[in-house]
Amino acid sequence: GVALVPRAARAQGLDDDEQVQAQAQGEEKPHHRTFTLAECLALVDRNHPNNWAARARLGVARGQLDEARYTPWFQWYATAAAGVLPNIAGSVLYTQFSPTAINPSAFAAGYEPFFSFNVTMNFPIYTFGKISAGLDAATANVRYNEWDAEKVRQASRMDVRRAYFGVLYARDAKYLVGEVIKKLDKTIEGISKKLDKGDKDIEEADRFRLQLYRDETLARAADAERGESYGLAALRFLTGVESHFDIPDVPLKKPDTPLAPIVRYLAAARLFRPEVNMARAGLEARKAELALQRARFFPDIGVALSATYSVAPSVVGQNNFFAANNFNFFGYGIALGARWSLDIPTNAARVEQSEGRVEETRALERLALGGIGVEVENAYASALEAHTREAHWDQAEHRARQWMATVES
Repeated sequence: GVALVPRAARAQGLDDDEQVQAQAQGEEKPHHRTFTLAECLALVDRNHPNNWAARARLGVARGQLDEARYTPWFQWYATAAAGVLPNIAGSVLYTQFSPTAINPSAFAAGYEPFFSFNVTMNFPIYTFGKISAGLDAATANVRYNEWDAEKVRQASRMDVRRAYFGVLYARDAKYLVGEVIKKLDKTIEGISKKLDKGDKDIEEADRFRLQLYRDETLARAADAERGESYGLAALRFLTGVESHFDIPDVPLKKPDTPLAPIVRYLAAARLFRPEVNMARAGLEARKAELALQRARFFPDIGVALSATYSVAPSVVGQNNFFAANNFNFFGYGIALGARWSLDIPTNAARVEQSEGRVEETRALERLALGGIGVEVENAYASALEAHTREAHWDQAEHRARQWMATVES
């Protein structure tokens, strides 16, 4: 029947009848919304700053993938110029220049505006794998940041679980302390009465021992208070709910799901742990980077398109084909060409660096796989140890109750 009574009433030291009466009267309490574990996990996914930062890094990686996808096909350039020019007349053999152009009193006479515009476009045909290697590296980088976001998300959810169950543990400890103190006070009172009556079955050492247990229990009660305050503060920060926050006041219970064989957890960790998948994506990115550096030993083959338009009304156009007509013309062209960077020694050094990064990432992948295995085995052993410890503490609790009942009687 005790489990059905609100813990707030039990924490006030009321007996069972007073607790039921307080529950029936519906005493007013400060309004705090209670959040379940599932709600806290949903809130931390949405509000934790680390999750926001990880999603922002993922957005950067996706933008880099778009850049790698479009850059080779959008090497387009445009230039424009505008200004004023004086009257320029004549031909290639004879230049006719107005005398007013050198007259200081009419320096600006005859000037008219001019405008020119040029567009150049380059389309790659074959780059010896540069485009595909760049796309592979950018795609692997996106996968890396996706798993990084998942890693941050799981870490924040683990923090929520620690804080959530820490609060429940602290509250259970507080209520247990209250019950133990009541039992000890009652037992000490009974022993004191027997000692006053001169009962030979009870010794003064029994009372001292129980008083010592009472003092130790009260000393440990402060840890429960601190644990509850710290856990609630952590939950408020993690979930983003800064005020009127609480969790359901329910006792801890054993997990419903039994432990599976450790092999299952090891296999799941190798497949789904973010650290392992981050290492795999990083290795793919490094391999693509190495392929890109090797492809830079070869030229880029492509098609170049250009078009230019220029107009200057104050300049006389030239009809001679061999005369430069730099102010009034429209032209376009198309050509097949190649561009080859000849910094071969420098690129060889870049290839060497990329090969070193590939080997480094392979070593980190092995480290991730081995470290994950150690973590899983350690966590599995901790779970077994906790199960054994809980069983022995339960047995110790029953024996303590039997001892106290024996001493009290």
